[in-house]
Amino acid sequence: MAANIRNISYNRSDIYCEHKLPSSYDLPWLVAYSFLAGIGLFYTIVGYRCWRLTMFITAFNLSSLLLYIILSSQQSLNEAQIIGISCSIAVLFGLIGSLLQYVGLFEQGFCFGLILSIITFIIWDFNQHITNFWIPIILIVSIGSICATITLRFQKLMIIVTSSCLGSVCHFIVLDYFLQNASLVIYIHKRLKFEDTKSICLKHWLVAIILVVTSVIGILIQYNCTGRNYDHRDSWQQIISAGQKRYKTANLKKIRQHYDQNTDTLREQIIPNDSHARFRYFYRIRRANGDVLSQDFIQNVRQQSVNSQYDNVINPRTTANPASTTLTTPNSVQKKDTDSTTTTLTHLT
Repeated sequence: MAANIRNISYNRSDIYCEHKLPSSYDLPWLVAYSFLAGIGLFYTIVGYRCWRLTMFITAFNLSSLLLYIILSSQQSLNEAQIIGISCSIAVLFGLIGSLLQYVGLFEQGFCFGLILSIITFIIWDFNQHITNFWIPIILIVSIGSICATITLRFQKLMIIVTSSCLGSVCHFIVLDYFLQNASLVIYIHKRLKFEDTKSICLKHWLVAIILVVTSVIGILIQYNCTGRNYDHRDSWQQIISAGQKRYKTANLKKIRQHYDQNTDTLREQIIPNDSHARFRYFYRIRRANGDVLSQDFIQNVRQQSVNSQYDNVINPRTTANPASTTLTTPNSVQKKDTDSTTTTLTHLT
């Protein structure tokens, strides 16, 4: 441990440990790092508020990095071709991460776990010079999976934390380039590839303080300002229901208020004047009894009227002429039946 600290300690005789600002910057890298600084500000300030764009950028960067590493092994492709292929395919993965919510959350949490695993590897490498190839892979897979699962469980909190940490990493890379010509990034990259590199001084690691500072500032800003009174799940439901057909329902409260305000006017329209009392009684009877009447009720009334007419008509004729009664009774009963039914229905209506 002491030897490792001496390796990163300050040595005035070593030119590598002297702190000098770079005298010049390459224009393409200057534009790239300036754009990365803007992405870091976006992550830190409105990472949760614009969570869908955050997931697109995260998925795009992660997939482009992995594709670049894979295609770098191809000797037939030059640098421009590798970058073009990686970015074009990464756009598709970015769209998938932004449109599929849980895929984007998983990638967001996995990137956060990737950062933690790299930090753990570098700290472990200080204490013990790591040469085993499987240690960084196990760290990345295990910590990344754990952070991705936690992000799926605690979505709002972890989106704020992960976006703030990703923004702090962007700021760290930008400051390391402008202040130290990317010496820390080169050192971490070589150690992940298990290559021997120069031991760096302790003062170079002072830039890493920006990781903690910007992470805390980003969490406070998003939790208290930009992410306050906002839930990403509400916006997701609005997007889902945007294409669905909406049905208008009756506003009962508004109807009751309108009826209470215009009670007299509505009553005058519905109920006619006293001069039309007989028509009002006629319509009230139909309205009250029209739907209640059924075929069984009408047949019952008809049967009662037939029986009464049959008793009144058949008894005198039976005593006078029984033979004629048997012949004339059905016609007279049928005629009386029709008349009584018509009379009954007329009174009911």
